[in-house]
Amino acid sequence: MTSVAVVAFVASAFVHPLAAQLHGQRWDVTPETGRATVGDTITLRFRVRLDERDLLFDTVPKPARTPPDWLRIFAVEKLQRQPDRIYTGRARIAFYRPGRQAVPIFELPFMRSVKGLSRGTLSSDSAFVEIVPVLQNGASATLRDIKEPVQAKGPYPLELVLALGALALAGWLTRRPLRRTAGTVPVPAAIPAAAPPPPDPYDVALARLAEIDGERWASSDVARHYEAVTGALRDYLETLGVPARERTTSELRWALPPGLLAGGTRRRFEDVFEDADLVKFARRRPDAAAASAFLGQARELLVRWRNAVPAPEALDAVR
Repeated sequence: MTSVAVVAFVASAFVHPLAAQLHGQRWDVTPETGRATVGDTITLRFRVRLDERDLLFDTVPKPARTPPDWLRIFAVEKLQRQPDRIYTGRARIAFYRPGRQAVPIFELPFMRSVKGLSRGTLSSDSAFVEIVPVLQNGASATLRDIKEPVQAKGPYPLELVLALGALALAGWLTRRPLRRTAGTVPVPAAIPAAAPPPPDPYDVALARLAEIDGERWASSDVARHYEAVTGALRDYLETLGVPARERTTSELRWALPPGLLAGGTRRRFEDVFEDADLVKFARRRPDAAAASAFLGQARELLVRWRNAVPAPEALDAVR
């Protein structure tokens, strides 16, 4: 590589994260089968080798692009590190279009302890699967083999009448008033006192951010400051039904409903949580001014979530 190419390579690392495999890296993707039927679940095996200077920010691969309508990603497992520094994992997908199909490209964020490469993106190798249609001999020939459903026989009329009569008698015995004893005065049931409404989770999260700001950790303990701020945001998501406490940034991004990532909210989410990851994992130590600005970004993200209307979608669906 010439000196000009080296300068261009290092300069580009400051502007865009690297998405190619560098020296010492390799990500093999192996389908468990090379031929499947439309709609069959296909297991992909991952084998990732990193350079000894590399550190992963996240161990859950994510697709490099939004999957098309005819491809479904059912699950992506967290990579497990082996004794030889090789990471292994699996994903389950399905194709709904016949022909030779390319499996999706996955990505992982990483950093390398060299000057000029604080963050990069490792992409997986390509692989292909042959998808065959379900109807091999033509649709018309197969449809002729489909028989009309046969309606099961119901109970005989006499049995039906007896069953309805027994149900009616049981209902009458249940609803009829009990005979009161002479001189007994019925005691009215006590009306329970109305419970106070629970506190608004949004107000609780705002109060927690104000409390963190008052602790002045931005100038005394910046790592604790960043962890407490993201902890308040994760607690708020828990009240919305999103399991956020024990998930990494990538896992949490997949778990959030689209309504909480719409518009510029996705970018604000990535700014806040990825900065916190750099402080936690890469031991980056911003100054007090940057830490205070980080709390303001977290408060803005909380307001965006408050104004969003999350759709009732399955939280574990892979987008």
